[in-house]
Amino acid sequence: MRKEATFISFGGQTRRTAGLVLLLLACLSLPALADGVTPGSASAKEDQPARRTVTGTVTDAQGNPLTGAAIVVSDSTSIGTLSDEKGAFRLTVPARSTLLVSFLGYKSLKLPVLNRERLKIVLEEEAEQMEDVIVVGYGTQEKSDLTGSIASIKADDIKELPARSVAEALQGKVAGVMVSKTDGKPGSGSDIVIRGVGSINGLNPLFVIDGVAVDNNSNYNLNDIASIEVIKDASAAAIYGSRAAGGVVLITTKKGSYNTKAQVSFTSRVGIRRMADRYDLLGTADYIRVKQELGENYPLWSDPSKLPDTDWYDEIYRDGVEQSYNLSVTGGSEKFRYYLSGAYERENGIQKNNYWERISARLNVDYKMNKAVTVGTRIYLARLRSNPYTESYPWITIPYMSVYNPDGTFAAVPEGVDFSGGNPVANIAKNHQKVSDLMTNADLYFDWEIVKGLKLNVTGAAQLGGGYDDYYAEANDLGRSPSKDSYNKGLNYAEQYTFTSTLTYGRVFGKKHNFKIMVGYEAKSAQYADLSATATDFPVDNPLSFALSTNANKTASGALSEDRFLSQFSRLNYSFDNRYLLTVNVRRDGSPKFGPKNRWGVFPSVSVGWKISEEPFFKRWNQEWLTSVKPRFSWGILGNDQALNNFSYLMAFQNVTNHSFDGNSSVGGYNNIKVINEDIKWESIYNTNVGLDLELFRHRLAISFDYYQRITKNMIYAMSAPNSSGITQMPSLTTMSTMPVNIGRIDNKGWELLVTYRNNIGYFNYAISGNVSQNRNRVVDLGLPTAYIYGGGGWPNTGLSPCKTVNGQPISQFWGLQTDGMITSQEEIDALNRNAQAHGHDYYHQRLTGVGDLKYVDRNGDGIINDEDCTFIGNPWPTVQYGFNISLEYKGIDFTADFTGVAGNDVMNLAKSFTQSVQQGANTSTEVFRASYFLGNGLTDRPRIMAFDRDNGNAPVKDPNYNYQRYSDYFVEDGSYLKLKNVTLGYTLPREWTRKVKIDRLRIYVTGSNLLTFTKFSGLDPEFSTTAKTAYGVYYNNTYPQTRMISFGLDINF
Repeated sequence: MRKEATFISFGGQTRRTAGLVLLLLACLSLPALADGVTPGSASAKEDQPARRTVTGTVTDAQGNPLTGAAIVVSDSTSIGTLSDEKGAFRLTVPARSTLLVSFLGYKSLKLPVLNRERLKIVLEEEAEQMEDVIVVGYGTQEKSDLTGSIASIKADDIKELPARSVAEALQGKVAGVMVSKTDGKPGSGSDIVIRGVGSINGLNPLFVIDGVAVDNNSNYNLNDIASIEVIKDASAAAIYGSRAAGGVVLITTKKGSYNTKAQVSFTSRVGIRRMADRYDLLGTADYIRVKQELGENYPLWSDPSKLPDTDWYDEIYRDGVEQSYNLSVTGGSEKFRYYLSGAYERENGIQKNNYWERISARLNVDYKMNKAVTVGTRIYLARLRSNPYTESYPWITIPYMSVYNPDGTFAAVPEGVDFSGGNPVANIAKNHQKVSDLMTNADLYFDWEIVKGLKLNVTGAAQLGGGYDDYYAEANDLGRSPSKDSYNKGLNYAEQYTFTSTLTYGRVFGKKHNFKIMVGYEAKSAQYADLSATATDFPVDNPLSFALSTNANKTASGALSEDRFLSQFSRLNYSFDNRYLLTVNVRRDGSPKFGPKNRWGVFPSVSVGWKISEEPFFKRWNQEWLTSVKPRFSWGILGNDQALNNFSYLMAFQNVTNHSFDGNSSVGGYNNIKVINEDIKWESIYNTNVGLDLELFRHRLAISFDYYQRITKNMIYAMSAPNSSGITQMPSLTTMSTMPVNIGRIDNKGWELLVTYRNNIGYFNYAISGNVSQNRNRVVDLGLPTAYIYGGGGWPNTGLSPCKTVNGQPISQFWGLQTDGMITSQEEIDALNRNAQAHGHDYYHQRLTGVGDLKYVDRNGDGIINDEDCTFIGNPWPTVQYGFNISLEYKGIDFTADFTGVAGNDVMNLAKSFTQSVQQGANTSTEVFRASYFLGNGLTDRPRIMAFDRDNGNAPVKDPNYNYQRYSDYFVEDGSYLKLKNVTLGYTLPREWTRKVKIDRLRIYVTGSNLLTFTKFSGLDPEFSTTAKTAYGVYYNNTYPQTRMISFGLDINF
């Protein structure tokens, strides 16, 4: 007689992630290289005893068949199958076995086969997902209850990224977060901007690790991270008050699990880095030909074939090797759980002797003293070492100079040649820099559930760090300007202590009113010290002690400083019938940076949400495609004091001995070195956010949209005080002092869209996500209608700075001359000069301006080109920024790809002055041969780099129109790009293979980083950043190049 049973999965706390993990394990465990199992077929070994064949169907609660549900034997996952298009399956299993049935979006179900031959299995849809528990300030919340804008990144999303910082790991993964790597140096940081530039000083996000605010985000092991939450609006950030003006990045590290055996995990990665792109510098023959055309000549150049032909790029650059190893142990007993890890990372730069290294260890421990009390500690130790010395891109080199003499010593600049540079390989060898830092972060916490619903948390944290910078430059006489040796030593030390206490009470009244109230107190104390000294004249190379210096004149300087911070804060969470949500935050911060009148700042926020999908009318709708709908709104105020020094409201003095009343002797005394402002107050950032969260097709498709406005008022700015005030800073009495003032307003507004879709087709699992965002910033007021701020620029360019911030424009707009193509005929330049003469000027621009030069626009119509004709010529901020990620998995084979990009931004590429022209003492690239009227060229699409002065015997004149010296829109390029940032292909060996050698999981993979860039930008890489937000988007010739990498990795779990 056929026996039939119906099993329905219900109750319990199984979450959606558990189902995903079980499904993944089920798929991975099936032999990838053996005979596959197709839906409806059996998988069994012939020699197994006491076997039976079971059949059945898998459906949802409404009776709909679930195609592709995984049915496996729970204690032998090599035996399994998938349900077919009708939800049916057939499987031969050992007697008395237990089946595990799982399907994406449904609760997994375990059931014994017993003596049943046909099973009717009904899976219950998961209403909650474990990954939807989101970390917020001083607590956690279900994602469905959030009323603010928070993005969450899990460990699996970043575990294989060859990133050195949390900011770099976030690139392209979070809508509204713009991350740009500063350069390609080993260990270099990344600039992170959340929802636009909120202040002329920039707004750096606050990083919080396991509930403790930290100042550094780049020195932590990414393998220790369990999740990252990015708080973008004020509704959740206000709980951190003044420190959260630039957003908050919450980092949660991994913990052990109670009642689990010890699990050991080892990961390793080794890769090769090389420069992503390069400029083609001129070899000896071309270099001499170009220089001779420009009027330079030396007897040494009479026969170029007999001269060296050195490619300085090849001499100073190399392939860099990167290594990363991480070992962790995790587990726990009934009352005790732990996570212990150790890691070693090293990146050898693409330039010789340049490297970065980190050794780190972490211990996270939790202990349940009883049912009500839990204590724990989290300890992180790290030692960092590096040699940050690098040479700039080898523009200032000559190719006909050797690297070494025949005897093996470094070669010097040839005699009789006017050249200001030297031997860059020798410079690298003769400059010895060692930087080392030690850091310790530790906290001890105490959790006590006093009564049901009432919990007390007390946390004490310490951050200790110190290091040195040891830099010795040997005497160098290989160039035209010999330098003597110099030894600089720097020491620094910092300690910071934080005490945090929170009391939380949560209770449900009348089954529908859910209240949760939290109050807290936080105090921070920090001390900093630094000392630096310089000595010269050492009898040996690379000395270790100043005692070897033969020069009695040594200099030293140092400082001690301290910081304090005191805060009280509170939060109320309320929901009615799991439909209507309310969150209220308030924080009061006190800072010694402000005077007594403005020392305290209060920062409130309020947010609301509506779970439409929990309404009775929505549930009665009884449709399948729309799972949940939640609109939300938030408003809040944040503060900022980052641009202000401690005790700015107090006067400061320094000793001076260089004042003389009679001209013969000096009189000592003290002078005031700063202008105080007792009324300086907090920057205030007003945030408004409107959002909508949707989930469709049983949680497979998730959509989140936000529109926001951020208004910054009372910006803190260091206004220069004139020297006539008598207040100056040493060592130069001409150094202007500054006074902190509150000026103006900046507005940011924009929108963000995040779309994620995940599903499976049988054993094939896939997930696709994409985000796009837009931000617009505008300076509304700088204090005065005619106020402006210049920034950026430098040699060889001249004139006003290329970035200008004024009222009515975005921050750091490009400023310079506008061009109208090129002057293409003599008649055109004659007409321009006649117009200039009609206005009382000799020439339109320069005396030798002519055909082939840029035609600058005379915007004010006065007949002459000068600084009065400058205007706004570009915007460095993207119109949109975006990223999309792809994840695929099939029977142990996995593939991921991360793309990131920006569009609509401009870049001022000042490297053109070196790539297309010839600067004093510099080499150039092959682009120079495209210049108009150069080396036999006629009129081309490139401006002239020289002209012959007929009034001076046809003497050659370099760049007579300042084509490559004046800031103009000729340097402005489209900075849009799309990058394949990371791509990984991996394979996990079947578990029945690895378990034979006591390995639970073994995976090998290959990763490529920064492999492809699609852009119109003519520089080496459009991804770069500068910390000064009033000088943003300027690309210089000495930017350390970005790199691309291919790496191979191994993951092993025991």
